[in-house]
Amino acid sequence: MRIQLSALGANYLMADFRLSFTYGTAPVAGSIQLVQVPRDFSGNQGFTPATTLLGAQIYTAGPLPQASNTVKAFIFSWNAVPLTYDQDFWLYNNATGQSIVSGYTLTAMPWSPGT
Repeated sequence: MRIQLSALGANYLMADFRLSFTYGTAPVAGSIQLVQVPRDFSGNQGFTPATTLLGAQIYTAGPLPQASNTVKAFIFSWNAVPLTYDQDFWLYNNATGQSIVSGYTLTAMPWSPGT
């Protein structure tokens, strides 16, 4: 997901994110992370996050599944994530051992304190 402040017409400082999704099988370990990768001033995309190169800003969603977990449907949130002028956000499935079923929804609501 790309958030480019000039395209929004406002200089928001932060954003709240929501991810609604379902796993095929309930995870018993790992986490889902939101990874922020800034673009350069010309709008060129940065690197694609990978296990060996995650990015400078990583936000972990909870709750983290435990060994007894049976829940497969989740709504995760990341609140007050600082924004830069132009950036991409990626989801990273960190060691859950389960795939996220297609049809997930990631949304963002940009805002600034006092607005």
